[in-house]
Amino acid sequence: MPILFFNQEKDNLSEAVPDFLKRYLKKRVKKEYGLSTNEIVKLGNLCELTSFKSTAIQNWIKRDIKELIGPPALGKKYSIEQAAILLIVRDLKTVYDFETIRYVLKALFNTLSDRSDDLISPIKFYEAYARILQDTKEDTCSTYSHEFETHLQSSAEIIKGQFKHLSDKQWLIIKDLLVLTSMSVIASHIEQRANKFLQNHLNYMNN
Repeated sequence: MPILFFNQEKDNLSEAVPDFLKRYLKKRVKKEYGLSTNEIVKLGNLCELTSFKSTAIQNWIKRDIKELIGPPALGKKYSIEQAAILLIVRDLKTVYDFETIRYVLKALFNTLSDRSDDLISPIKFYEAYARILQDTKEDTCSTYSHEFETHLQSSAEIIKGQFKHLSDKQWLIIKDLLVLTSMSVIASHIEQRANKFLQNHLNYMNN
């Protein structure tokens, strides 16, 4: 699963990767690998633009999106697809309420318990907007520019070729949802930076 925007407080990628993921990569497990909720949180927090708390994920799977995420698919652990859905929820939650998030998930994945009717797989969707965000980070386009939304849409168009199985109408749905999810992640990042700036100010005033 792609996790772009690794936390810059880490000296390098090898230090940022959680131990459970290092063990998985070392063993090269061929069977489907399951993740506990704590492991999903650790994986999600590799991303510097958003934050993830274990209490949040527990509330989501027990209440807010219980009917959408379903029970753990692999014993007591969640599948990679389920983990991707939870990370998508995390990225949408900063801006959108759960009614909107449910709409987005159903528009993308139809019956969440059945991967065969997805417009796009959870992993592919996550990877797609991660690439849009990477392009946005490397571009000089200002977040506050009136052209910002157009920039995100253009970035989405670049990866359109990866989804040739979609009709034009289906692609327009996916494109819009990629843009709104990317904007939600960026909004989360700005909120975190604002809170950090405030904390630095308060620390300065108290010293």
